[in-house]
Amino acid sequence: MNQEFELKLQAWVDGELPKREVSRLATEIERNPDAQALLAELKMTRGFLAGNEPEVVLPESREFYWSKIQREIERLERTPVEEPSIPWYLAVRRLLAPLSGLALVAFLSVLSINLFYQPDDPTRQLVETENLSEHVGSISYRSQSENMFVVYLYAKESESGDAEVDPEGAPVNDLFLQ
Repeated sequence: MNQEFELKLQAWVDGELPKREVSRLATEIERNPDAQALLAELKMTRGFLAGNEPEVVLPESREFYWSKIQREIERLERTPVEEPSIPWYLAVRRLLAPLSGLALVAFLSVLSINLFYQPDDPTRQLVETENLSEHVGSISYRSQSENMFVVYLYAKESESGDAEVDPEGAPVNDLFLQ
C-alpha cells in the first residue's frame, strides 16, 4: 500500500471521495487484507473522535459572536499603544554597559602594549646577579648600544695563590663548564 492509496481510504471514511472512485476503491479493498485492516482502524478512530469530542454551544448567534470580536479588534486598533516609560537609570545603564566594556578593552590594550614594549626604559637593562659561592667571583659588562649584558664568572684564588680545587681534585673553574 502506498501513501496515495491510504489518503484515498481516509477521504472515503471522511466522505470526501467522489462517487465514481468509491466503487473502484471498494473492489481494491476487497482484494487487499491490509487495506481492510486500515479501513477498519480508520472507521474506529473516527467513531472515537466523533463520540468524545466536546461540543461548545454559544449563548448567542454565530454572527453576533464574531461581530463582538471584530468590534473589539477595531477598538484596540483605534486606541494608541503607549510605550511603557523606562526609568532614567535603566536608560543610562543600557548606554553605559557597552561603553564600560569598550573602556575595559581599551585599558587592557594600552596596558598590554606598555607591558611588552618599552623602548627607552633605562631600568630595562638592569640585571641582578647573585653569587652564592665565596670561591667564585664575577665581572659584569653592559653595552646599551648593543643591548647586551655579559657576566663573567671566575674562580677566586686562595691566599696561597693556587686555584681552588673541589674535593675530587678538579679546579673550581671546571665545575662551571660541566
